[in-house]
Amino acid sequence: MNDTGQGPVSPPPEKVLFQITAGWLERALFPVRWVLTLLTWTYAAGLLSLLILLEWWGERLWVVSVLLYAPAQIVLLPLLVLGPLCLIFRWRLCLCHLACGLIVVFGYMTFRWSSVPVPGPDAITAVTFNTGQSSRSQFLAFLEAEKPDLILLQDARGRGAAIAAKFPGMVARELGEFALISRYPVQNAALVSEVKWRDQPVAARFEVTIRDRVVAIYSVHLPTPRQELSRFLGGRRVLGDLVGRKHREPGFGNYREWLDQRIQLARDLAKTFADEKYPMIVGGDFNVPDHGCIYHLFADEMTDAFAHSGRGWGLTFPGSTRNPISLFGPWLRLDYFFVGRGWRVTECRPEEGRKSQHKAVLARFEPALEK
Repeated sequence: MNDTGQGPVSPPPEKVLFQITAGWLERALFPVRWVLTLLTWTYAAGLLSLLILLEWWGERLWVVSVLLYAPAQIVLLPLLVLGPLCLIFRWRLCLCHLACGLIVVFGYMTFRWSSVPVPGPDAITAVTFNTGQSSRSQFLAFLEAEKPDLILLQDARGRGAAIAAKFPGMVARELGEFALISRYPVQNAALVSEVKWRDQPVAARFEVTIRDRVVAIYSVHLPTPRQELSRFLGGRRVLGDLVGRKHREPGFGNYREWLDQRIQLARDLAKTFADEKYPMIVGGDFNVPDHGCIYHLFADEMTDAFAHSGRGWGLTFPGSTRNPISLFGPWLRLDYFFVGRGWRVTECRPEEGRKSQHKAVLARFEPALEK
C-alpha cells in the first residue's frame, strides 16, 4: 500500500509501453547478437590458425600458399562487414576486431622497432637491388646519398660497369645477370653452378678482401613466382590442381609440382650457404615473402638483417602500385640481406622512393668477434 492507504500505484502507460518495447527488442536482437558473437570468434580463431599455417608451413600447403604473395591486409576484409554490424548491435566485439587488426598489421607483418646506432669505424655499408624495371636516377641518387662500400645487383646485364664508373674508387665484376660493385678488392668471382633453376644459376659468389680478411659475398636472384601464380589464379588450373591433374601448358605439371621444386631449390641454396667457409654476406631478390617454409630455410640458419635491425615493415615490392588493399603502397618484403658468422648487423632499411618495381635495400654490418 502507499502512504494514502490505497493499493499499489500502476506505472504510467508510457513506461509500461517502453518496458514492453524494450523487452521485445531485447528478445528480437538476441539471435542477431548471438550470430555476430559466433561469427566474430570463428573469424578470430580462423585468422590465427591461418597466420600460423602461413608462417610455418607456407609453401608446403599449396591451398594457402597463394596468400603468401597477397597483401596481408586481405585477411582483414571480413571485418568490413562484421565491424559495422557489431558496432551497431554489439560494440564490445569490436575490441576483438581491433585485436585481430593489430595482430596482422604489427605481428604477422612483423613491424620492427630497432634503434639505429651511429656507425662504427669498421662498419661496412652494402646495398642490394634488382635493377629490372627500375628508376635509374632514383637509384643513383640513393647511392650518392649513402655511399655504400658494396653494391649487389641482380637483373643487371651490362649495367654494373656503367654504375661503377659514376663512383670513383669502385670496381665492378659482372657474371651473367649478377654484378658486384666494390670498394674493396675482388679476388674471385663465379656463378653458383650447382644451384640452378631451368639450367640458369640463381646466385653468384664473390670473394672480397675486406681489411685483410676474405669475405664471401653472394648475390641472389630466385625465380619470380609471377607467371605460375597468374596461371594458377587464372581459374583453369584450380580444379585440376585439386586432384593433381597434369596440364599441357608450358612449365610444370601443376602448381603443387612447381612449389615442391621451388622448396627444393631453396634447400639446395641454403646448403650452399651452410657449407661456406668464409664470413658471409648474402643479399638479393629472393622473390620469397618473409613468411613460410622457404623463408625459414634461410632465416633459421642466417641472420635476417632487417628482422634483426630494421625499423617499420621493410616492404620492398611493388615499389609503385594502385592496389587499394595495401593502401597504394608495397606489401611484400622480397629483397633481403642475410649474414652468417663473423658479422653483427647494425642497420637495415629499404630506400624511400617508389618508382622502381623493387626497392633497393641498404644494410650496415660490423665485424663480430668469433666465439
